Amino acid sequence: MPLHAKLTLDNCLIIPLFDYGDTVWGDKNNDTLMAQLQVIQNKAAKVLLNIPPRSSSTEALDRLDLKTLLKRRHFHRCVMMQKDLSREIDSKFDIRRNSSFHSYLTHGSNDLHLPRVRTNWGNLTLIYQASKDWNNFYNDIKNSNSFSFLKAKLKRL
Repeated sequence: MPLHAKLTLDNCLIIPLFDYGDTVWGDKNNDTLMAQLQVIQNKAAKVLLNIPPRSSSTEALDRLDLKTLLKRRHFHRCVMMQKDLSREIDSKFDIRRNSSFHSYLTHGSNDLHLPRVRTNWGNLTLIYQASKDWNNFYNDIKNSNSFSFLKAKLKRL
């Protein structure tokens, strides 16, 4: 089978499963499960390129221009936050910026207010992790309302 056909099958059948598993289970301290999913993604990349199983996994991912699951999860969380902040999606997350709590011009006034959590499990929720990811961005990304600008910056990072 030619490489472009393999890539099409990978993008249609396999990558969505990785994205689902990564998004659903990725933030819950499932390091073992995430490592197993990453091994499977690495093996799939080697199969696509017909390279020996003992060769470098990062080389296979780089040649196919695939991101690791950790980077993909970060990308998906940030895209979700951008869509929620620009009101492209209707969510019940109650995401607010620090500036909505006080009028002082501080360094973090444009940051998102982290949700209050009572347990360590709360720190592992999607909305908490996505807010932390968003707050770690540079201000030009956080202040931009352009979805294409965000995606371009994320792909470069």
